[in-house]
Amino acid sequence: MSFVWRAVIQKPDLLEAIGFVRTRAGLRVQGIKLEADVDIMSSDEGLSFRTANISYDCPAEREWPSPIRANGAVMRRLAPKLEGDEITLTYGRGR
Repeated sequence: MSFVWRAVIQKPDLLEAIGFVRTRAGLRVQGIKLEADVDIMSSDEGLSFRTANISYDCPAEREWPSPIRANGAVMRRLAPKLEGDEITLTYGRGR
């Protein structure tokens, strides 16, 4: 499978970015539920993790042509369980 979106990020940076944007200050209320999604986009430093009200930029080696929307709550639960010091984020063909 060929991935158009690919980034290598240090695990502590990923954990900090997701934790930061998933704080209550970073979540926007939509009706009666909190916004669940985090946008991941390319930045000057590497990747930028954003919600409606807050963003966190961190270094990454990347090919990341356009924003991706991911479920922030799932990422926050999954990220600490990933093995290794570097994490490779990929996206291609809806996966």
